[in-house]
Order: sequence, then structure tokens, then C-alpha cells
Amino acid sequence: MAEIRTVIAVTGEDDRFEPVRRAAIDRALAERATLILYDIDSPISLLEDATPSGWSAEGTKEDAADRLAPEELEASGHHAIARQVADARGQGVDAWGWLPSGKGRDPLIEYAAKLPGARILVPAGDDELDVSELPEAEAVPGTTR
Repeated sequence: MAEIRTVIAVTGEDDRFEPVRRAAIDRALAERATLILYDIDSPISLLEDATPSGWSAEGTKEDAADRLAPEELEASGHHAIARQVADARGQGVDAWGWLPSGKGRDPLIEYAAKLPGARILVPAGDDELDVSELPEAEAVPGTTR
């Protein structure tokens, strides 16, 4: 099994994905991996990308369009995700939020493909997020959508 360096977990603005987050925090702690919480509820607008632009965030577009700290999530109106990231950090995890510019399975898989040693955690039984054919992904039972 390849070394896990990043755990990417589906989460939302409420607690319906709490088992996925809990499993992801445990996995990130065990593997000493970075945790990225994928906000599946992040609103997608044709007029505005959910991630900060190069104009609204320090650093390059690559830095700004990727991982967001709790303060950045708060500033962009994603209070619930900011709290989830802060909670994971409080447990000793290098945790970040991610606000995708697209919804569903494909953006999640494309994002994970860019990261070496990525492990994807999704809720079990969610047809829209089915990753059963991916060896670098797993479904976490006990989650409703």
C-alpha cells in the first residue's frame, strides 16, 4: 500500500458527514497526513468561483485556489467548514478546507490526482460519490446524504 500523505474527506455545512470527518481525522493522525475537507455544499455560481482569486488572497493562484485555513473559510462565509477545520487542528491534524469550483465526484477525483499519496473518504451508499473502483478511496458507513 502506498504511503498516505493527504486525506481528502467529503464534508458539508451540517453534521450529516460527521462519520466521514471522524474517520478522516483518525486516518490523518495515524498516517501523519494532511487533511483536506471537501465542502460538498459549497455554492457554485456562474459569476463567482468559491475559492479566493489571486486578487483576493496572498500568494500565487496555486496557493490561493487550493487549501483554505479557518480564517479564510470564515472570511468567505463558510463558518461551518471553518469550525470543522479548526476542530481537526485542535486534535493535532494539519487540516484545511477546500471549496471546489465544481460539484460531485469528478472534481474530487481530479483534485486527488494532483496530490501524491492522496486517500479519498466519501460517505458509503452515495451513488453520486461512488469511488468503489478507485483503490485510493474508501466509503465510510453510517453517513446519510
